[in-house]
Amino acid sequence: MFPAQLLPDQNLDPNSPELFKENIKFVQTHLRHVQSLARDVLDGIERAYEGQTNPTQTAASIAALKQSLHNLSDVLRTTGVGALPLISINIVHPSQEEQLVEQTTNAIKGLFNRNTRNQESAAVVASLLVTPESSLRR
Repeated sequence: MFPAQLLPDQNLDPNSPELFKENIKFVQTHLRHVQSLARDVLDGIERAYEGQTNPTQTAASIAALKQSLHNLSDVLRTTGVGALPLISINIVHPSQEEQLVEQTTNAIKGLFNRNTRNQESAAVVASLLVTPESSLRR
C-alpha cells in the first residue's frame, strides 16, 4: 500500500524536509493515477449504452478508483501532506502570515525605540554621575 520511502525509517527524521518533499512527490504521482482512473470511469459511464462498452470493466474501474481514493486519503493522513492548507488564488485579504510579519515588525520597532530612549537616558545619568559636584553648583 505504501512505498518504503513513506514508512518511518530508523535513520531518517520523520519531520525532515527531504522526506516531506518526497512524500509530496509521491502524492502528486498518486493524484495523477487517481485522475487517470476517474477519466476511465467517466468514459465508461458516458459510453454505458454503446455496444462495445463492457459494464464489467466500468465496474472494475469504479472499484479501483474507490480503492485508490481510500489509499490516497491514508497517504495524505499519515504523511502530513494532507494537512497543507488549500490557498485560493483570489484572496482579497492579506494572508495571516503577512499580518503576523507586520505585527512583529511593528513590535520590534517599538522595542528598538524604547531601548534607544533607555540608552540615551542612561547616558545622561552617567554623564551627571561623572561630573564633579562643584561644576553642578555653578
